[in-house]
Amino acid sequence: MRRNALKFLLAALTVAAPLVAVSCGTTYSSTPPEYPTGDLEGSRYETMRVLADRLVERLDGLRDELRVTRNTQAETPVFSDLLEKARRFRDRMQDYSNPYRYVRNDVEELDRLARDYDDRTRNVSASSRAVQLWQGAQDVIDRMRRLLAGENVDVPPRGTESSPYPTYPTTPTYPTGPSGSYGSVLSGSALDDFRRTAHEIVVRAMLARDTAERAGGAYNDSARRVLADMSYFVSGARDLESRASGSSVDRRDVRTYVDRLLEDARRIDRTMRDTSAYSGAWTDWAEVMRLLQRLSDIAR
Repeated sequence: MRRNALKFLLAALTVAAPLVAVSCGTTYSSTPPEYPTGDLEGSRYETMRVLADRLVERLDGLRDELRVTRNTQAETPVFSDLLEKARRFRDRMQDYSNPYRYVRNDVEELDRLARDYDDRTRNVSASSRAVQLWQGAQDVIDRMRRLLAGENVDVPPRGTESSPYPTYPTTPTYPTGPSGSYGSVLSGSALDDFRRTAHEIVVRAMLARDTAERAGGAYNDSARRVLADMSYFVSGARDLESRASGSSVDRRDVRTYVDRLLEDARRIDRTMRDTSAYSGAWTDWAEVMRLLQRLSDIAR
């Protein structure tokens, strides 16, 4: 009798397992094959590094959208853990000596947290933009998993979700001269100065954004939208810093980018002051604009 009962229990579990897998799953693709050992070098590591940045971009946008729409049900502790883990992973990926096993462990943890969050919020209503941003974040994690599984994956472009916030072009375009020249190239001390200033802009913008974020609960929806704009600006400033890290930097290329950032920084500054929002961030933001003007002068 006991042996028959045990057989019945094993059979029931075998039938139930796929149902459990379906109910706890997400929109990710099917489980990838076993991971190879240590195949994450060169261009593949660079792909993972950019994917890490794209993930933070989408999660930051989702957090801002949830706050703008006051969706407290969706902004759970699990989501905060996922965002913090994604930020740490992005920063760690800047170290190109990062061992493969650590990258794999980080991606597995991101995947676990994302699935947990998706499961907990399955019946929570959200704006269409929040849904798009979350689906975008899931897609990025799926690409990370498939990259670790040995597949070649593409990097999704920035700003693929419809958004009222500013986005920054990945490849500025401009007319060429008769000889195909794109203007002079930054080099030597001018390039070093440009790189240092670009890095300081990222630091100052993050300080201003974090100061505003800590005070965010005390302001209205329009002020929270300013906070979202600041987050997108930080992403754009990071892109500029990345562009300046190349072996050669064309003046006209970065000039277009810097001018766009400066325009957005001034607009955010005007909005903050007109609405008297985030006064604690004004000093750092004024320094962001000063540094951008310096970059614009260097690129001239």
